[in-house]
Amino acid sequence: MVNLKSMNSEIELENSKELSSQSNKILDPRPEPNKWLKATLLDLLERSDKEPEAMEALKWAIPQLCHCIEPGYVDQIFADWIEQYIEILENNQNKVNN
Repeated sequence: MVNLKSMNSEIELENSKELSSQSNKILDPRPEPNKWLKATLLDLLERSDKEPEAMEALKWAIPQLCHCIEPGYVDQIFADWIEQYIEILENNQNKVNN
């Protein structure tokens, strides 16, 4: 499990360092939590190749999100990915059967 206290401390430190120069990049999560989460996850993704903690945070966050999303939304949002995956499965099954 990700140490959220440590992650929050890092975010606070970064925010305080950048507050004066990048105040327009800091999002208050209260009015628009989805927008804040998107920005946070994208930031973690960008940092993940250099910071193992960022990758660990993503590895924790992604399953949390996937667990909460209704299956119908997954079907709608990721229909193209699902279709491609099913094609691959079917092609592999056909190769095994031949």
